[in-house]
Amino acid sequence: MLDQRSYVLFKEMMNYEQLSKAEVMRKFNLTERQVNHDLDKVNHALDEINMPQVNIVDNCFIIDGKLKSAMRSGVLLDITPNQFIISEEDRMFLLYLYTFIRKEAISNYHYQLLLAVSKNTALADVKRVKELCQEWEIELVYTRVDGYHLKGSELDKRRLASYCIDMLLTQPLGKEILIIALKTWGYEDSLVLTQRLIDEWLVTSPISFVKSRKAEMITRLTFVRVRNKSDNMFFKEYEKQLIERQSLYELGKKLTNQLFPNGDEQESYYVTLQLLIAFQEIPYEENPSLVDLAERIIDEFEKVTLLPIDNKQSLKHSLYNHMVPAFFRISFELPIVNPLKDRIKDEYPELFQFVKRALAPLSMWTGKKISEEEIGFFTLHFGGYLKEERKPNDEQLRALIVCSNGISSSLMLKAQLNEMFPDIHLSRVRAAEEMTSIPDSSYDLVFSTVDLVADKPLYILKPLLSQVEKNYLLQAVARDFPRSTNKNVSVDKLMAIIKKYADVKDDEKLFSELVNVLYSQQSEKGRYSPLLSELLTKEMINFTDESLKWRDAIIKGSQPLVDSKRIEDRYVDAMIKNVEEVGTYIHIGKGIAIPHARPEAGVKEIGMSFLRTRTPVLLLDKEEHQIDIFITIAAIDNQAHLKALSHLTKLLSDKTKLQLLKAAETAEQIIEIIKEGE
Repeated sequence: MLDQRSYVLFKEMMNYEQLSKAEVMRKFNLTERQVNHDLDKVNHALDEINMPQVNIVDNCFIIDGKLKSAMRSGVLLDITPNQFIISEEDRMFLLYLYTFIRKEAISNYHYQLLLAVSKNTALADVKRVKELCQEWEIELVYTRVDGYHLKGSELDKRRLASYCIDMLLTQPLGKEILIIALKTWGYEDSLVLTQRLIDEWLVTSPISFVKSRKAEMITRLTFVRVRNKSDNMFFKEYEKQLIERQSLYELGKKLTNQLFPNGDEQESYYVTLQLLIAFQEIPYEENPSLVDLAERIIDEFEKVTLLPIDNKQSLKHSLYNHMVPAFFRISFELPIVNPLKDRIKDEYPELFQFVKRALAPLSMWTGKKISEEEIGFFTLHFGGYLKEERKPNDEQLRALIVCSNGISSSLMLKAQLNEMFPDIHLSRVRAAEEMTSIPDSSYDLVFSTVDLVADKPLYILKPLLSQVEKNYLLQAVARDFPRSTNKNVSVDKLMAIIKKYADVKDDEKLFSELVNVLYSQQSEKGRYSPLLSELLTKEMINFTDESLKWRDAIIKGSQPLVDSKRIEDRYVDAMIKNVEEVGTYIHIGKGIAIPHARPEAGVKEIGMSFLRTRTPVLLLDKEEHQIDIFITIAAIDNQAHLKALSHLTKLLSDKTKLQLLKAAETAEQIIEIIKEGE
């Protein structure tokens, strides 16, 4: 029987023309024994549907052409419930959805049959479902007359159903599990019917959806349709007005009539919400207040990161299109699943925190706390935008990028590919539906987050790539296009050589470092992300008893950076000019100013300096802007200073630590305060 791990292995083998056992072991952190065990499961499943088995030759997986063709045609693996094992978490989601669309009273015995588990296992699963329901303010209860059923508001029940559906759709076997829930009650054709009704409606409604969000929407509406209950679902008056102001509302009513011909009026609001959170692009005039909100968030992001945004109009446009569905999700507490959340927090910890702070206007506007899942997608958005764009070259290979995961994921994906393949010209990100209208002659290869048919070499990848995934993608492209890089080196082979002659203490970190050294296209300066204590050394910290004018304070505060040749004199002039032209923006409150300018204004090396003035300095000669701490920052790029700035921000927002900083008499005391929190 297949489980999720063996199914993932199968999909991975199908995605690559050549894949070694060592690559799989490293990518999925598996032992050789586990890989062999999973391969046996895959081959057993293939044998049951009369498909060629996968063989291993010279430590590489060999895929039969018939198997590849079946996979591309969509025929392969029409899996039945008795062919795979459902994980504990997925059983919980399945039980909820099975109960959500029940047609009759159900007992624990029904759950046993559904899951093919023992009585005790089914009871344990029911307990987990009850705990899940409590988190969403509903109850799973049992009575002799009604069996297991749900209690609570209809909207809360649907919210949890949406969460279960979206979670399953991120899992390797999730779609199959959803179909099991529908088939069990005789609704096996409902998913196709819902999709057909929506596609027919789209013919007369000239709008487009994010492909992945559209799939989620169709599945959610399918389960709501077969449930066929809208009692106890109420929208507040101001919520109705908010939805009615959207032009999509009239289209939503038409779709509601097709999906729910006998439905309650409330359904039109629910359907419109589903459209809004899946919609790809909404005109500015629809939500002028959200356009203003996008501008405020960008301004806040500039303020907290000290990063001047070049093309604000471009960022505002993409941020608005991302924010509209996010606004409605947050306002109506509709769930969103972000399978990349933990990876984003781990790989971009400082940026994640800065974006979280920059989203304060959105939180205030909605009156709701913004989930880490939402913050993660916004982080991808800003992170992708901060990467530099390159101009095309006539001799470059041309790559088509296909991504159906939304604006934020698309931006981050292109940013990563830009860094990995500096000699390949990357197209703007396209949707899978556009493939048929793009001439083959306009590209040489395709990077895609979804499986599709392409006449050119196709590389399936995730929106956020790990170091291991980057390494194997680089090698795969280099095999097909040797001129794409002069660094076609297998990190696995290097690791094997190193281990032959040395003891490796941290296998994963060494692998990651080797990938960085071999393939990172950023300069060493740009890659370096120093700690605050590494920047604010004794030589960079000064105190003065002088009574200074604000221009002189900036000059004196940045002098250590000039002396150490981290910045040029013109950078100091640029900081002063910024204050003259923009105003007192460098004053962040509490008597602290952070002078800075653009990297190209004269930064030679990342740096930071600290000046404590005994006599307050009046910024722009204004009494309300008295400064006694000047912290000058010289950033070499958009990212290297974020780690140090994140710690500095945390330090300055701590009242006790700030008092200690202002009371310090020596550089050593300042350094001691800084190091305490690192």
